[in-house]
Amino acid sequence: MAVSVEKMHMLPEAALDDVFVALHRSARRAPGGISGIARRLGKREKTLLNKLDPSDDTHQPTLGEFVAILSVTGDLQPLHELAALFGVSLSTRSKDRGPSVAQAVMRSMAEHGDVVRAVEMALRDGVISDDERAAILREIFELRHAMTVLENTLKEHADG
Repeated sequence: MAVSVEKMHMLPEAALDDVFVALHRSARRAPGGISGIARRLGKREKTLLNKLDPSDDTHQPTLGEFVAILSVTGDLQPLHELAALFGVSLSTRSKDRGPSVAQAVMRSMAEHGDVVRAVEMALRDGVISDDERAAILREIFELRHAMTVLENTLKEHADG
């Protein structure tokens, strides 16, 4: 999704500040703090400190520095704040695996059946109520998880 320069200028400055505040907070809490991150990134501490200062609009971290800080700290809150600027939320991907490929396939098939049944039941009267919609969405969530488990199981099977 491309964002025009005009649209970026329309973003509320306070919202972008939330990203920088989260990045600064994350860097401060990292082992060794901002100076430790500067050493790991091969940057001068004062330069990185200026770039991470949320009250300084004249210096901002580069995209590479942003990504490197996330990688070093493991804290994804600044990324969540950035996604929120665009009305998007992030979720972490499950690393769960099934005991076998066959069992993971069977589980995903069962979950698919649950989604189909929930939709069929909801459509019997031709109207999907809020409760029925919530039930369908729960089933879809469980199906997505089962599909992720299948994918992880297949990857492990291929690697093993």
